[in-house]
Amino acid sequence: MRQKHFIALFLSLFFFGQLVAQTPQPVKWTCSYNAIDENNGELILKANVGIDWHIYSQLQSGDGPLPTIFGFERTPDFDLVEKVIEPTPEKAYSDVFTTDVLMFSNEVIFKQKIKRSNKKAFTVMGNVECMACNSTSCLPPKKYTLIIQVPSAD
Repeated sequence: MRQKHFIALFLSLFFFGQLVAQTPQPVKWTCSYNAIDENNGELILKANVGIDWHIYSQLQSGDGPLPTIFGFERTPDFDLVEKVIEPTPEKAYSDVFTTDVLMFSNEVIFKQKIKRSNKKAFTVMGNVECMACNSTSCLPPKKYTLIIQVPSAD
């Protein structure tokens, strides 16, 4: 009897592991730095969104999905200038949320301007939390780590 329970537990855990491993990962983030001049630059935060999937604007209303949220660790090397800039989002009615939503599909580039405090190379650490949905369902919000290498300004 005990052996049957062990086998049933093992098979349950195995199949649950297979389901978790098959969870779609429709959003991939890449980051880079673009120098504007020797004192100013911008962090380039690019999301590649899978076919038939989308993520949401930072300006999302409270009636729909979670907005995309950026956070950066502050260091003496730089100051953030204003807020993260996003392109004009698509506006569409969502059957999932039964309201109009502001979203991005395929590829979207967000930009965060920074003012350097020195000319040495440094790293900007941050994160972005976003929610990915398709026409029938949504994945739970996921937090991604952002690492941006800022070269020396010499």
